[in-house]
Amino acid sequence: MIDASQARYWRGHLLDAAPGEVLEISRRDTSGLPHGVTNAIQKYGLRFSVSTVPSAEAESWLSEGGYVIFKFWATDFPSVTRFSGNNPAAR
Repeated sequence: MIDASQARYWRGHLLDAAPGEVLEISRRDTSGLPHGVTNAIQKYGLRFSVSTVPSAEAESWLSEGGYVIFKFWATDFPSVTRFSGNNPAAR
């Protein structure tokens, strides 16, 4: 789901969201995601949650240079997580 951090639509929503606000990526909304990701979500009914989190939750190098940390997790399996560091100026 890290692809969502590269998708302009999701990146903008996440950067505009309140800190800790959880957004869901699921069949209901796959806007802006690559075709292959959208197909997998639709075919398997995948659901992912994503939010901005404090930099302390991720490896320190991800927030170097003032990057915003996005945390992604499988909604039905919250222990399956990934983090990405994102330049807030790159919308």
